[in-house]
Amino acid sequence: MIAIDMTLDFVLEHQLFGEIWILSDSRSVVQYLDNWRDVSDRRGMDIFNELRTLCNTCVLHLQWIPSHINLKHNDIADSLGKEGTFMPQAYVEPLT
Repeated sequence: MIAIDMTLDFVLEHQLFGEIWILSDSRSVVQYLDNWRDVSDRRGMDIFNELRTLCNTCVLHLQWIPSHINLKHNDIADSLGKEGTFMPQAYVEPLT
């Protein structure tokens, strides 16, 4: 969900309007967002507010794709995500 939230932030910040496809290999995230009436956490609400803003100017698609079946762009996204885990992180309050 973090990646979807950050992507929507980027789209809004750079005003990249048009047809937008959000592909995720996380079935649980797609199912969670599909049950939007039950979303109550902050990140989920942020995503829905961004989607609401974008739906006025874009055609939005959210689709689950299977993982680990050698889809070129999914493998690239996974590699970039793994690289990102080694980058310095902004300050985050410790978990209690």
